[in-house]
Amino acid sequence: MPESEIRSTYTPAMLAELLHVNIALVRGWQRRGWIVPARVEHRLAYFDFAEVAVAKQLAELQRAGIGPARIARKLAEIKRRLPLIERPLASLAIVIDGKQILVREDDALVESSGQMRLDFEASEDEAATGVPATIASPALFLARTKGGEPVATPQKLVEWAAELEEAGDLAAAAEMVRAALAAGGPQAEHCFRLAELLYRLGDVGAARERYYMAIELDEDYVEARANLGCVLAELGQSDLAVAALQGAIAYHDAYADAHYHLARTLDDVERSGEAREHWRRFLELAPDSPWAAEARGRLEEEVAGGQWSVVSGQWSVVSGQ
Repeated sequence: MPESEIRSTYTPAMLAELLHVNIALVRGWQRRGWIVPARVEHRLAYFDFAEVAVAKQLAELQRAGIGPARIARKLAEIKRRLPLIERPLASLAIVIDGKQILVREDDALVESSGQMRLDFEASEDEAATGVPATIASPALFLARTKGGEPVATPQKLVEWAAELEEAGDLAAAAEMVRAALAAGGPQAEHCFRLAELLYRLGDVGAARERYYMAIELDEDYVEARANLGCVLAELGQSDLAVAALQGAIAYHDAYADAHYHLARTLDDVERSGEAREHWRRFLELAPDSPWAAEARGRLEEEVAGGQWSVVSGQWSVVSGQ
């Protein structure tokens, strides 16, 4: 992707920061196909402004207390009535009113069954998932076979893990991903997902090891490298954090998030001269990022008696008067 296009897109982390939601929600929206990246590079998704608009609608529903399971059911109702509409949130004029989704048709707001009014106040079990209730734990599940074959594929286990995560049961979700790894062998994406779950559960050390494993399985997994760097910094292992973030940049120099986190880490260990270069590079790549104001502030602090000015998209020192 040309850098000019990258500047007008958002990574999952930027989108989560912009919308003030957990990045797990953004990843869930992507898995369900509700937001679609304009491009994926080194396993890293980039979302354009059209997808940001869809994500804003989803975040509004989340703040209204509408979880992904209910959204999925209600969007399915729209698609049954309008089968040619593949992505209602992206294609239709959606109006969110409290816990209702209304669709604007001509000058009217209509409901689903002829009127397209989707009432989220209905008594639905938000926590319900498709995970079989008979499975007491993934460990027990792994021992269950039917005709010598596993009851579910590793991919199905990962899908159930996503449902459990959306329902808020992070511990069960983590165990389900472990079961998928045990059943199907190590995969970089599954290790990455387990690392994120472990981090959210507060097990930072275990998250670190899973990020390492994801990179061992796929050295080009730049988001795993960047997340590892952040975890290492949190654990006080600054030199290793810097190395991990530099590794992410070595594989994908246009990865703005990695420049941002590397600049912060370098500032924290008083290597401000090196940090400055990454603050500049970050702003070249993501001038409209939710973190751009912080980057500009850091750069201004570094210049005594002068100021920073944008010249042809590049940052340079302008001496003070």
